[in-house]
Amino acid sequence: MRRRGFFAFAAGIMVVAGCGSTRTSGASTANRLSIIAPMAHGQSWDLAVRTLATVLVEAKLARTVGVSNHPGGLDAATMNTFSAAHGPFMSDGQLLLTGMPMVAGAEITNAAAVVDSTTPLARLIGDWAALVVPANSNLRTFDDFVAVLRRDPAGLVVGGRSTGGSDHVLYGMIGKCLGVDARLLEYSGYPGWSETVEALYDGRVAAILGSARSFKKEIAAHRMRPLVVSSGQRIDGIDAPTLMELEVRLEYSDWCGLLGPRDMRPEDRDAAVALCDRLDATPRWQEVCAANDWNRVYLSGEDFRQWLVTETGRTRGVLYDLGLLKSSSTRCRGGCVKRP
Repeated sequence: MRRRGFFAFAAGIMVVAGCGSTRTSGASTANRLSIIAPMAHGQSWDLAVRTLATVLVEAKLARTVGVSNHPGGLDAATMNTFSAAHGPFMSDGQLLLTGMPMVAGAEITNAAAVVDSTTPLARLIGDWAALVVPANSNLRTFDDFVAVLRRDPAGLVVGGRSTGGSDHVLYGMIGKCLGVDARLLEYSGYPGWSETVEALYDGRVAAILGSARSFKKEIAAHRMRPLVVSSGQRIDGIDAPTLMELEVRLEYSDWCGLLGPRDMRPEDRDAAVALCDRLDATPRWQEVCAANDWNRVYLSGEDFRQWLVTETGRTRGVLYDLGLLKSSSTRCRGGCVKRP
């Protein structure tokens, strides 16, 4: 089969340190950190940010860490307050959890790009995706899926999380790889995993895209059949080829990372990046990542910033291809969103 290549890669908690030294290997310890999580409790990367807060305290990288949830994302006022925050990071540091949905959301709502309105600190972990169908589906392989998609793009409904989110963007990338006009792709977005799975089982969608690890139990119970995964290597527990194996040059991970306020002083930015470096190196963090099937995709400082610039541009291009933006330019603030 011929394929075209395309490569892409408010409730709250407070964790408080117990007795003992607050210094680790001679490095300074942050006094107090607060992390904003732009999702509801229990959704998306909420478990990751709460685990992150616990590990920061356990490893004595911070004395206290608070997490505040903002269901539905951040409004302009909250984002502006965060972006303008000042003060020594190691005394009272503020962090914002980010990921692909926030990057895409800023583009769709005509807000300033995440990379421009914050200080990128580190990309932490990622989550590979899988394309799955019901076990009794006539789509036995990814080749079957591609044949139907090319013949009738609008007739093959694929489901996933929110419209314009990571699953939708990945579907757009897959369509583009296969030479299919992304504007013809039929995608149904759902608020959560359970609603997406229900849509698959009751026949409203032919296939769903989502977190590969979240499908493992359904696959093991032979209720779902995986067609392909977005990782570079095959995933344990999922008997499916990678996109790369099938000559679709696409490797994609739904990622999350940390941002600082926009106007951080150089010394505060350096301290924040160093703290992220130390977190990623701790055995405990590596242990919990492995236990939760979170892939460590660590990148920090200027390398992360440059990657985020590229990722923002690529995301904007796919959103434009999907018909969610009326321009692929990154400089059309106030007039980029496609209106009815």
